[in-house]
Amino acid sequence: MRVGDFRREKRVHPQTWVAINRPFRAFRFSRFVGSLLWLACLLVASVRSASTQNQPSLPQRQSAPQAYELALHLLQSGKAVEALAEIDGALREEPADPALYNLRGLAASALGRYEEAEASFRKFIALSPQAATGYTNLATLFAQKGRPSEAVDFFRAALKREPESFKALLGLGVTLAALQQYAEARLPLDKAWSLQPGDFQTGYEYARVLHQLKRPSEAESVLARVTPPDQPPIAAKYFTLSAVVAEDQGDRTKAVQFYGRAYQLDPQSFETYLALVSLILKPDSNGNGIVLSKDEKASQRVASLPPPPLRLSAEQHFTLGLLFASRGAYAAAISHFEETLRTEPESYSAAFNLALSYKGADKGQAAVDLVERTLKSKPTAELYNLLALLEESQGSYLDAVRNYQRAVELEPTNEQYYFDLGAEYLAHFTFAPALDVFQVGSEKFPHSLRQQLGLGFAHYGQHDYPAAVLAFVTALEIDPSSPAAFAAWNSLPPLLEPADWQEILPRLSRLAERYPQSAQALYCYGAALFQREVALGHQASFDQAKSLLESAVRLKPGLYEAHLELGNLYVARNENEKAVNQFLEAIRLNPESEMAHYRLGQTYRNLNRLELAEQELARYTQLGRDRREIMARSRSAIKQFVLAESGKP
Repeated sequence: MRVGDFRREKRVHPQTWVAINRPFRAFRFSRFVGSLLWLACLLVASVRSASTQNQPSLPQRQSAPQAYELALHLLQSGKAVEALAEIDGALREEPADPALYNLRGLAASALGRYEEAEASFRKFIALSPQAATGYTNLATLFAQKGRPSEAVDFFRAALKREPESFKALLGLGVTLAALQQYAEARLPLDKAWSLQPGDFQTGYEYARVLHQLKRPSEAESVLARVTPPDQPPIAAKYFTLSAVVAEDQGDRTKAVQFYGRAYQLDPQSFETYLALVSLILKPDSNGNGIVLSKDEKASQRVASLPPPPLRLSAEQHFTLGLLFASRGAYAAAISHFEETLRTEPESYSAAFNLALSYKGADKGQAAVDLVERTLKSKPTAELYNLLALLEESQGSYLDAVRNYQRAVELEPTNEQYYFDLGAEYLAHFTFAPALDVFQVGSEKFPHSLRQQLGLGFAHYGQHDYPAAVLAFVTALEIDPSSPAAFAAWNSLPPLLEPADWQEILPRLSRLAERYPQSAQALYCYGAALFQREVALGHQASFDQAKSLLESAVRLKPGLYEAHLELGNLYVARNENEKAVNQFLEAIRLNPESEMAHYRLGQTYRNLNRLELAEQELARYTQLGRDRREIMARSRSAIKQFVLAESGKP
C-alpha cells in the first residue's frame, strides 16, 4: 500500500491532534497482546505424552508395539515424514489400533497435512469414543485451522469424558477467548489454573481474559505467580500484558517499566515502541509527563525514549509523527514526517502534517515554504486555509486574508473556511467585510452556532446592536448551554433601547420554557425582563425577573452573572443589604469583574459605608486601566491591517 493511499483518510488538523491517541490502546492490545497460541503446543504436548502406557483416556495398543515406539521416537525427534511412514506400515498390519491413528494425526498435523490429521483423529474417536484425547486433539486442530466453533464443541466433548483434562480446559478457554466470549472462557481457565497453578501458558491466557473482563487486580495477581520463559518473544508478550494490566490499575510508572522490558526483549516491535512512546508522552491530569517532573517539557520526555526500531515503513514513520505531534513533541514529529516524505515524496498528508509540525516547532517560514511548494502540485482549499493560518501567525495579515478567500472560493460548501475568513476580519476590526462573510455563512449554514456568533460580532462592531442581539439570541436557540453564546448575548442588554426588546423577549420566553433546567436560559430571560423594565422606568416585571434569576442561581450557583444581575435588581428595589451579598458573591466567583466592583462600591455609598466604597471603586478604576492598556496594544498591532483593508471596495 502506498503511503499516499492510506493517508487520504488520516490527515489531521491541529485541533484534532489531541484525539489521535484515543485508538492506540485498543490497537495495541488487539495487535500484540493476543493469545500466545498455546493450542499449537497442545498437539506437541500430546506427542510428548503419547508414550505413557497407562493414560486413562488412551486405550492400550493392541499390537505392533515396536513400530509404535519407533514412530513416536521419530516424531519426538522432529522426523515426522519418517514417523508417518512407520505408522502407515504398522496400520497395514493392525488397521484397528486407535493409538496408531492418534499418533498418525499428530504426525500429519506436524507436516501441515491437516485433512489427513482430521481423518486420523476422527478414526481414533470412532475406535475409542470414550477417550478424551481424540476429542482434545481434533479440537486443537480445528482451532489451529480457524474453525473455533467446531473446536469448542470437541473440547467440551473431551471434558464430558474427562472433566479434569488440563489440556481440554486450557484449549477450551483459549478458543472461547479467541471468540471474544471472555466470561465463558474464564471458567475453564480458572479450573485449569487450579489444576496447575503457576503454569505459564495457563496463567498468561487466564490473565488476558481477566483483563478483558475488567478485573485488573485479579489479572495482576495471576501474572505475579508465573515466571516468564527464556524465549524473548514470549517473555516480551508477558511484559506487554503486564504493562496493559498496570495501565488498567492506573499505575502508569509501572506500566512504563513493563513496556520498557518488553521492548528490550523485542526491539523490533513497532507496536511495543508505539505503546511506550504513547505512555511516556501521555499527560497526567495536570498536563505533565508520566514519569517525569512537573516542569519538564515534551522535548525532555522525548530524550528519555529509546531509539525506535530499525527500518520503519513509511506508514510507521507517519504514525509516530502523528503521535509525537499530538503530544506537543513537534521536533520529534518533524523527523518522522520528513522521512515519510523522503520515501513517498507525493504524500499530501505527510506534507500537510509536516507543515503543522513546523509551525508547532516555531519554524513558521519552513512551514510556509513547504505549503507553497505543495500548492504548486496540489492547490487545495485546505492548503490555502493552512497557509493563511501560517501567514496570520507571522503577522502577514493581508496575505492571510487573500488565502482564506482562496479557500472559500475553491470549496464554498465548507463552513470552516467561511468562519476562518470572517474571524480573520473580526480579529483585525474590519467589520464590514466580516459582516459580508458571516451573512453568507449564516445563510449557508443556518445551524452553525459560530456563524451566528460571528454575524453578531460583526453587527456589534458596527454599533448595530439590535441586529447583533438577534444573532446572539439565534445562537442561544441553537445551543443554550454554549458559554460563547451566553457571553456574547450578556454583553448587549445595556446597549439596547426599550423598543429593541419587543422581538427579543418572546423568543427568550420560549427558550426558558423549552429549557427550564438551563440556568443560562432562565438568566437570559430574567435579565432581559429586568433590563426592559429599567429602560422603561417600570417595575411591573421585577417579581418575575427576580424569580427567574433566583432559579438560575439555584440551578448553577457558580453563575456569577446571575448574582450580579440579582444584585442590580435588589438595588433597584432599595434592598441594598441583599444587593451587597450578591455583589460580594459575584466578586468571589469573578474577582476581575469591573462591573461587580463598581456596583458594590456604589451600593456601599448608598449604605454610607464610604471607606468600603472607596476601596471597591479604586479596584474598579485599576481593572479598567489594565483593560484599556491591553486593548491599546492590540489596536497598535493591527493598525496597518485595518488601514489597508478599509481602502478596499
